[in-house]
Amino acid sequence: MTAGPGLWITGQSRSGTSMTAGLFAAHGVWFGRCKPADWYNPKGYFEHLEIVRRTGAKDMEGWPEAWWRTMEWEGYQDGPWAIKRGPASWPWIKPLAPAVVVVTHRPADQILGSRLRTFPDNTHQRRTMQRVQARVDRVAAEAPCPVVRVDTSLLVAGEYQALLPAFDALRVTFDPAVAAEWIDPGIWNRGAKP
Repeated sequence: MTAGPGLWITGQSRSGTSMTAGLFAAHGVWFGRCKPADWYNPKGYFEHLEIVRRTGAKDMEGWPEAWWRTMEWEGYQDGPWAIKRGPASWPWIKPLAPAVVVVTHRPADQILGSRLRTFPDNTHQRRTMQRVQARVDRVAAEAPCPVVRVDTSLLVAGEYQALLPAFDALRVTFDPAVAAEWIDPGIWNRGAKP
């Protein structure tokens, strides 16, 4: 199978990875069969079920051939494709040789606030954030392709410039009208779970 340029989107949980992934999907980038939406991500997660399953696997036998077969089975034809998953997935992503990595971030107090609204009983959020951020930074340093860092708070404000190099790497034309239609500040800024 011939595949077009690939994208990996990663970052802290609640940093805007799903919003960013959906922005690429809205521009026609292939994500395949993904984890469905729910209250926490009402527009979807954009996490492919095969990658979610593989992240916890003990070995990588048959990988990445299994990924290419999955794409073909799901009807992928050609063109840009993407995977959104946390930094622990790097062993599964690296053999796929993505053309670009997008790392999302937003101010730590915003991530923490979102996490505490989502998981109010977790008292170890700051330490978890530090560990995950260290892993994100390690992966970004190791990536053999361009790494685009995006402050997702700016995307919500309509400032898309930082994301444009990733669209260029995928050979996808960015459309600000598509972005404005996709990004919902109401979801981004919503309050505590009812």
